[in-house]
Amino acid sequence: MLDALGAGHGDAETVRRLRAGQVSKRLLLLRTLLEAASAPRLDDHFALLAEAQRRSPSAVSEVLAEPHVGAWLASSLRRLRGAWTGTEPIETDLGHLGGIAAAAAVRAGLEFTVDIPARGGWVTLPSLGRARAGGAGEVAVRHAGGRLTVGAVPADPGPDWQELRVLHCTADGLDLRVRLDDIDPFRDCHRLSAAGRLTDEAAGEWQRLLAEAWPVLAAHHRRYAEGIAAGLVTLVPLHTERTNHGVNVTSLDAFGAVSLTRPVDGISLAVGLLHEFQHAKLGALIDLVPLHERDDRPRYYAPWRDDPRPLGALLQGVYAFHGVTDFWRVQRHLASGGQARYAQVEFVRWRDRVWRTLGVLEESERFTGVGRRLLARMRAVQREWWDEPAPADAVELAREAAEDHLVGWRLRNARPDAAAVSRLAEAWRAGRACPAEAVAVEVAPSARALAQSVRLDLVRLRVVDPSRFASLVADPRGLGRVVSHATGADLALAGGDAVAARDAYAAELAADPDRLDAWIGLSLACQRLEPRLFDFPELCLAVHRHLRESGDPAPDPVALGRWLVPVRRTDAAGRGH
Repeated sequence: MLDALGAGHGDAETVRRLRAGQVSKRLLLLRTLLEAASAPRLDDHFALLAEAQRRSPSAVSEVLAEPHVGAWLASSLRRLRGAWTGTEPIETDLGHLGGIAAAAAVRAGLEFTVDIPARGGWVTLPSLGRARAGGAGEVAVRHAGGRLTVGAVPADPGPDWQELRVLHCTADGLDLRVRLDDIDPFRDCHRLSAAGRLTDEAAGEWQRLLAEAWPVLAAHHRRYAEGIAAGLVTLVPLHTERTNHGVNVTSLDAFGAVSLTRPVDGISLAVGLLHEFQHAKLGALIDLVPLHERDDRPRYYAPWRDDPRPLGALLQGVYAFHGVTDFWRVQRHLASGGQARYAQVEFVRWRDRVWRTLGVLEESERFTGVGRRLLARMRAVQREWWDEPAPADAVELAREAAEDHLVGWRLRNARPDAAAVSRLAEAWRAGRACPAEAVAVEVAPSARALAQSVRLDLVRLRVVDPSRFASLVADPRGLGRVVSHATGADLALAGGDAVAARDAYAAELAADPDRLDAWIGLSLACQRLEPRLFDFPELCLAVHRHLRESGDPAPDPVALGRWLVPVRRTDAAGRGH
């Protein structure tokens, strides 16, 4: 099973074992919570859960396996340990155990009455639904004669009782049944704006998208789809203001759930589900088998994130994008036209980035023997992919995308030595030649973790729809409607006119010297025009900012970049780059 997971896959039986491990973990977390917490009704709620287990162990296991039961346990323990303050009184959070116990007892066929505190005007029974409570305080939940009531509200569909909608698809003999969770109070475990109750029309749109995505996975990515069918039980819609790209995320506290904004089409949903379930599998595996020693320092470059990552998060990213690479490797032979070109670029881009980042992991001495076996299995599979040919234009576009991300990451997170920046600023101010010195750089994480590149959006448009891109180049007046926040400089760079892009980005910086996107674009344009120019973009930005903050006129960034060419970059340990 480990070798199958190392290849990126994992069949239904493997995923069932991982899910069973999550139930075991949650029992331990519940025991820890009961020992640490003190709240009204907590003993009563646990007693009901224990009675349900005596009647039907499988009923309790099913409820404990619910993704957001795990999120509730983790959130409550963090609150008890002072790691998070929460949004409700801690007693209200702890009272959610009553809803969990009631849901398990209903499944077990018990007759009972239990008092549960309302939260935000609702009482939620995980996997069953929620009832409007009409206010705060405790509400009596009763199950008798096969009928469930919450206060005065019967568990019948209506405005005061809301059930989870179920999305269902079958393709190539493989079923996928997932709940669309827009009601659980702990579903927003990432704090990324989980959507509220969806309209029937919006829920129907999710069903339509899943009906497009699932045949793709079931027919062409079967070894991933079998695991998804066995382990994915919940989709959580997110709300975002980002219109060009969606957000997909998985919490390691909520195995079986994927949170995501509504994708633009079925292919986007398919790759999003595959990507996120990779995270879920690896997280569940790590709960059972240690793969590496703990290392929480956020210092590694990840080509899919805009902030530095610690070792474990870097491994998570490599594993997820290993699967993404495989997805596009297959899709490039199934699609046609612009979609096929896009799939080629994505395959080449992630094949290269995953290969390089896996090498960083392999250099670490913190991996266990099992962890090294997993890395070796991934490497063996990726080595086979390197023998697969790709068009030259796809290779070039993938390289441009990789450069764009790396430059942006360095400008956000790399900090040149302050004393060296001051010395260089003084030399520039005095009109001296730039000293050929080595400047150390340290990683200082920025707060931004999900940045959007309008330049990559434009390159994507150029690949998928060349005629529309050409129309924009000819008449850029509608640029903002096609790619929000894009500028004429971005359009020039995406179209291959590096000279026009350089001059336009320099003009943008003259108007707004701190505009980071303009610094990224200027660095990329200059690198394409002159070897070594802007090879050290974070230093040019730092010296430029130092001069301005010292009261000097803002220098021409291109001239400053040329002046800084003799400087070498080293990391904090003195290694050159």
